[in-house]
Amino acid sequence: MNPRKVSKKLVTGVAVTGAAGLVATGLLLGSGSSSAVPVSLTLNYSCPFPLIGNQDIKAVITSDLPESVAVGQATGKIAIKAVTTVPDTATQGLTLVGAKTVEGSASASSTVTAPGITLPVNVPITVPKTDVPASGAFDVTATGEAPSLTFSTPGTAKITVGNLKLTLTPKTADGAETGLGTFDSACTLKDGQNNTLHTFTITGGGSTTTPPTTPPTTPPTTPPTTPPTTPPTTPPTTPPTTPPTTPPTTPPTTPPNQGVKVSYGIKGTTTLKNLGGTLNLNGTFDATADLAAGKYTGDLKLDPTKGSFKVFGFLPSDADVKIVPLGQPSGTVATGKITFNGQISVVLSKLTLFGIPISQGDTCKTTAPTNLALASTGTFDVLKGGKIAGSYGLPGVDGCGFLTPIISALVQGTGNTIDLTLTAKTAK
Repeated sequence: MNPRKVSKKLVTGVAVTGAAGLVATGLLLGSGSSSAVPVSLTLNYSCPFPLIGNQDIKAVITSDLPESVAVGQATGKIAIKAVTTVPDTATQGLTLVGAKTVEGSASASSTVTAPGITLPVNVPITVPKTDVPASGAFDVTATGEAPSLTFSTPGTAKITVGNLKLTLTPKTADGAETGLGTFDSACTLKDGQNNTLHTFTITGGGSTTTPPTTPPTTPPTTPPTTPPTTPPTTPPTTPPTTPPTTPPTTPPTTPPNQGVKVSYGIKGTTTLKNLGGTLNLNGTFDATADLAAGKYTGDLKLDPTKGSFKVFGFLPSDADVKIVPLGQPSGTVATGKITFNGQISVVLSKLTLFGIPISQGDTCKTTAPTNLALASTGTFDVLKGGKIAGSYGLPGVDGCGFLTPIISALVQGTGNTIDLTLTAKTAK
């Protein structure tokens, strides 16, 4: 789990901007048109977020749009409202980094098709500051105005909604940015959805339309009657359908449930109670977390180390030690804290007494796996790291030569302690 890599992807509250972005998709008509009707469209998106990977986001867009508008008549601006539901997983990702609010902006792609035109439109929208709850899904409401449009040819027009680009900034209670900073998320429509927001009629217009109709109509009279009827029917249907369907096929290639990847460097010590000595520990820990479940699994690697001890409290002894992780450790992750559970084997690769080697090689090792159960001390920040500690017991050892029984008796026992500091690595 590389936290910085994670952070520049973001976690998490990304769903929030979905709503704002969708506000922009309204692209249509307001004043100056005939009777308006209420419209509503629910869409599902796949959005990549830091800490939590790809998430499915639902957005509901509502507005009042005209049933028809006359040629040459400006539609006027129209108010759009969009409500996006932020999933519980995103909420957890935000709270893990200490976010209390989230705000930002969005850009939604939309397409207006009408006789003779296919108009792509991207409208910037501001996402208002929204409180992040301690847990559970929450809604974000965004509103905005779509620009006014004017059409020159009668026929049928359609507005379709496309993909979203979100830019979000989670903030702490005092208004500072979290470790995630500001992140972008390119959301794509999920396949198999009807993404048409509204279909309306462009009428021939009234008195105003007569003049403009004659000039362009005289030569094009015949063509516009036949062509415009066909093109608007076929093109508008094909373009809007293909774009939204094709793009979504690519993003899903990123596995949606890979989990959060984070990598830490390890420094610390372990004290062997019966031997009266301390070993320095260095290594790495790479983990993948399922934030929705609050669990993780990982890979622990510890470098070989060495230490000096007083056997029986007065006999000087030195040991080269290898701590070998067995299997994959796992644990729990929650806001500000983690737990760690794993197993290790201890290898005494070289033992000396009074400077005289009494055992060499990797045969001298503990006779059974040792359980490590550690927990964070103080606040643990998944993006930065923190401290974990605990105690453990060791079984006896075997394969240490003629002094095996004595060495085993000295190693065996409980009350050994371990203290580690995990520091998040920088993104590669």
